[in-house]
This record gives sequence, C-alpha cells and structure tokens, in this order.
Amino acid sequence: MCNKENDFDWDAYEKAVKEHPLYPAEQCYRHIEEVMESDIIRLYDSIDHFLFQDIDYTRIISNMPMWVANAGIGPELNCTKDWYEKLRNKETHPIFGRFVYHYDLWGKVAAMQDRLSAVIMFMKQFYSIVPCRAKYNVDEYTSISRCGGMRETEAHMLLNSIFVAYASVFDILSKIAVEQFEFAEYDFSRYRKMKSADVIYKKSLRNIDSSLKATGMLFSDPPVIRKIETFRNEFVHNGPWDLRCSIYTTTVNEEPADIIIYSPDMDELGNFISSGSRNKFYSQGNRINLQLPDLINEATAVLRNTINQISNLYQIGITQSVNNEYTEECMMAIEQYSASLKKIIIA
Repeated sequence: MCNKENDFDWDAYEKAVKEHPLYPAEQCYRHIEEVMESDIIRLYDSIDHFLFQDIDYTRIISNMPMWVANAGIGPELNCTKDWYEKLRNKETHPIFGRFVYHYDLWGKVAAMQDRLSAVIMFMKQFYSIVPCRAKYNVDEYTSISRCGGMRETEAHMLLNSIFVAYASVFDILSKIAVEQFEFAEYDFSRYRKMKSADVIYKKSLRNIDSSLKATGMLFSDPPVIRKIETFRNEFVHNGPWDLRCSIYTTTVNEEPADIIIYSPDMDELGNFISSGSRNKFYSQGNRINLQLPDLINEATAVLRNTINQISNLYQIGITQSVNNEYTEECMMAIEQYSASLKKIIIA
C-alpha cells in the first residue's frame, strides 16, 4: 500500500515554492499576517486584562451605554458633538471614563491593523506590475531602457503608499507605548483626551518604557526603520523621489531580462545621501522592487518585537483580581446613569 505522505517530495516542493517569482513578497505577506493574527490579538487581550483586572468585565460591558463605544468613533451611532458632551457631562462614576479610554485605545490598535492590511494590499498591487526578484546579475545586462506612462506612475504611487502606510504604524505604536507608560497618571473621573494625542514616532521619546529602546525595538531607531521613514517623508513633504516615475527594462543579448525601479543612494543610517539641495544620487544601483521584501520583512520583525514587549509590560501590570464589591458599585452607577438619561429623554 502506498503512503502518499511519505512519497511526497517535500524537498522538491519547497524548492519550487522558493523559486516562484513572487516568493519573497509572499513571505512578507505571511509575516505581516502573523503579526495581525497573533501579536496584535495578544496586545488587545493584554490591554483588556490590564484595564479591567479589578472588575467583572463581562457584566459591566454588557450594561455600558452604547454611546461609550460608538459616539464620535464611527457611523454606527447618529450622535452630534453637543449630544455626546451632554451624555458625558451626566457621568457619575470613573468607570465610564475608563471604558471611553478603553475604546480610544482599541481604536489605535485597530488603526495599526488597518495600516498593515494596507501594506499587504499595496504590495500585492505593486508586484502585479513589477517583479520582486531578478533573473540576472547587474553585470549581465547588455542594454537598459527607461519606460514612463500611466502604468509606471501607478507602480511608483503604490510603492510610496507602502512606505506611507508602514510609517504610519510607527506613529500609532508610539501612541500605544506612551499610553502604557503614562497610564498611572490618569484620573478617569475626568478623562477627556489621551495623553498620546499629539505624539508621533521619534527615537527621542522619553515617556515610554526603557525596554522599548533596546536593540531590535522600534525606539532604538534601527536603520531599516529610518529607511522607511526617509522614503515616507520624502514622498509626503517633497514628492516622489523619481519625478518621472520611471521603470527600467533590461535585456541580455537582446532578450528581455529584468524590470527595475531604482531608488536613491542611502547612508548606513537609512538617510538619503545629499549635497546641498540634491539628494537623489544613484551610484549604489539600489533596485527597490527587489530590495523591498527584505526591507519590509526586517521592519516587521522590529515591529513584532515592540508589540510583544508592550504586551508583556501590560501583563506585568496585572496585579489585582476581580473585586466583586467594586463591580457592584460600577453596576449601580450605570443603572443610576441610565435612569437619569430616561428622564432627559422624556423631558
């Protein structure tokens, strides 16, 4: 009797997978998806367990007014700013502020997931136009020509969108890191705004845990993170690095060879090499469509380390167990609040 599992040539299969033209890009997609499906879900759980360690979360959340989760966040609740503020002014207990904060923080984590999904989407569209691996070495090319047009412009716009979406994750994760560090400073009876509201990513952030500045973390400012920031900042503040949005086609002995998008020279820290007003030098022969998968994979590893460490910090802060008396106090406050709202609506 034939054992199909044992007869299957796994070595040949793995070889075929690795030789597939899209293999490097597919690795990126899987890596990012793992972060979204595993590490970010763990972060959600760590935040919830930390924020609500002293109450029966299930009982409280099932009775919390709908506006706490939806007003001013999305279209699920048709609520004006003035009505929202009236609802907030009727609060009688800090549990309301804590839940408002909870949804504010959840919104940041969800935004991070959204940006990572966008990175995958943009990469897939980008690699439907250009390849992510080369067939030949540079010294084998016998001719090269520049192509420009709508398709080429689309490829450049998608490429820059990848950097914009990924760099946005750094800003959002910076906010979450600040929230973890500053949590003890909140008085939820007066909560109105997150302490990280104006925070953006920078290596000099002081109000984060020092462990997030260790090697391999986002706030150690590794060169791969600086590269993505450099591409994003150039595109957002100055425009695309190639104003012609060119793609280059190569040949080897008059036969079609590789398709290339070149990117500017960079120093070892991840900054464009510049001289005065000029920062678009191309002596390094950087082929960004071929280098991008490694760059994104390396950045995703840094991101993953940082997310997991923030999760660990939240978990370390879990030092209490459910307090039934305090849970009852919160339930009573919600009931009284709901009763007061009914009087307003009737009036």
